[in-house]
Amino acid sequence: MFVARDGGGHAIRTGRAGPLARGLARAAMRLDGPALRDILEMTVTDRGVVAAWEEVIMPVLIGVGERYAATKRFIEVEHILSRVVTEVLGSVTRPPSSQIPRVLLAAADEEQHTLPLEALAAALAQAGVSSRLLGARVPAQAVADAVARTGPDVLVLWSQLAGSADPEQWHLVLAGRHRPLLAAAAGPGWLPEQLPAGVTLLGNLTEAVQLVSAVALPTSRSH
Repeated sequence: MFVARDGGGHAIRTGRAGPLARGLARAAMRLDGPALRDILEMTVTDRGVVAAWEEVIMPVLIGVGERYAATKRFIEVEHILSRVVTEVLGSVTRPPSSQIPRVLLAAADEEQHTLPLEALAAALAQAGVSSRLLGARVPAQAVADAVARTGPDVLVLWSQLAGSADPEQWHLVLAGRHRPLLAAAAGPGWLPEQLPAGVTLLGNLTEAVQLVSAVALPTSRSH
């Protein structure tokens, strides 16, 4: 379906991932934005956000990271891939604006990686769950203020790297009058033994969608 084009340089390893991941990797190395978009849009439409993320996007992101670690090159590949992933995930149809978002998503203080949160927001949207996504580098006080202002049933705080996973953030965030029914830490930065009692550690996107949806699906009750 996707015609090979000249150029592309070094290959990105995608492990046991299928042909779609390999096609995505080749397009990324060519810096071929239109092909990246075509592959991702088709995959999200046909398989859904969760499968697209876990089976296609993640293997390529990991492969690009490994190439960078080995060569200190290909930042431009990661950037164009991340940009197109963001665009495609952002284009996933959201629940109607009449649905009050019961989920608050934020990256931990000084955490710049947001693609996993964008994937969660899109996957939740496909499951019929509306969410608010605050984005990267959200100070703990800002998260606490957002919780107080919006009263979410679910808070997910993402940390990619250990440097952004200060457990003290949770003590501040959860000290307010409105404590979310589900307070969830997501990402490899968090160490389970350092999380405060009552904070759930999410393992992967599938688990996150299931747990968050179970708490936050619209009901007849209102805030």
